[in-house]
Amino acid sequence: MPRSTSLSPRPRSSATREALYQAGLRRFASDGWRTARIRDIVGDAGQGNDSAINYHFGGRMGLLEDVLLRGVLRMEDERRADLQRWASSAPSSAPDLAEIVRAVVSPLADLLDDDEGRCTLRVIAQVGALAEVDRTLTDRPVAGTALHDQLEMLVSAATARCGRDLAGHRVRQLIVMLTAELAVRACDPPDSAPPHREYVADLVDWLAGGLARPAPA
Repeated sequence: MPRSTSLSPRPRSSATREALYQAGLRRFASDGWRTARIRDIVGDAGQGNDSAINYHFGGRMGLLEDVLLRGVLRMEDERRADLQRWASSAPSSAPDLAEIVRAVVSPLADLLDDDEGRCTLRVIAQVGALAEVDRTLTDRPVAGTALHDQLEMLVSAATARCGRDLAGHRVRQLIVMLTAELAVRACDPPDSAPPHREYVADLVDWLAGGLARPAPA
């Protein structure tokens, strides 16, 4: 996954920078982050200088890093609240594998609630297929976040079912399938069936079921 330069939100963007970000997000979602034309992004933002992306983001990769970072930080409060709740509960109330899966999936699925989030999901899916669990946990924008801690807990919970090597492989599969599925859902009308809560519950159920299987004989 591409590296980001900071885990903190960047200083308040100028109107031009924000316009370029929104235009780039939508072009990356529709055309692909590798193939979207910088000229189109700049034009969509109402700018006339193709070097504006380099000036504000350091280039195409810098813009992609901003998209991923903003998406991760948007989910951080909800993820941190789950971690704090688990930490303050009795040992007998520690989260099981299904609860950890829910905590990983739900904030990501909630990005479906608005257009910016839906575009973000379509971009995340383009790099989700490149995920490697060990590297994903140590690379930005995941490193140092609540998502990092949740994914580590997920690997540990799955390890108890099938061993460390297979657990890492299964969590990678979860990342790939989850990001791809949500990107497809993001292309559907917002009121598509099944309703959001039912959709997320079913998604969590089958992903947790896959992780919970014992190792093959």
